[in-house]
Amino acid sequence: MADLIKLTVERLKSTVEGKPPWIDVYELDSLTQLDLKRSKTVRTPSLYVFQVGDSPQPDVRGCGAYLQTVTVTVGVVIVDASSNSKPLNWKPLRDELKKRLFGWSGDDEFEPYWLGSGRLLAVESGRATWLDQFVTEYTEDQNSYGS
Repeated sequence: MADLIKLTVERLKSTVEGKPPWIDVYELDSLTQLDLKRSKTVRTPSLYVFQVGDSPQPDVRGCGAYLQTVTVTVGVVIVDASSNSKPLNWKPLRDELKKRLFGWSGDDEFEPYWLGSGRLLAVESGRATWLDQFVTEYTEDQNSYGS
């Protein structure tokens, strides 16, 4: 199966649709990466991509190997800082994020992303983080595991 997070990071780094308004895109591998006290060296705006969760659901499609539909939620955290005492404006970053991910599918295995919820995560010392979520589905096949 394709790595959805790596595909999403590649999409957000791509310059095919023009230069993105963010400086860096990372795969989130530790929650301490988002600790604003420790992350003073992060260039802003930056994005962190990670899988928030998945939700398998029973699926009845006849007999044979068991199949399940899995709904996956991917989170993209925007880290930004205010400059010259101006308030943060999330709209341009969020609009570009939606432009690149809403309706996009990194691989034929996955349904195109639809919009999930978004919310402010933290504010501290002129820096803030915002979480936008994108949702997709794919099918798990029992045969993929050698059963």
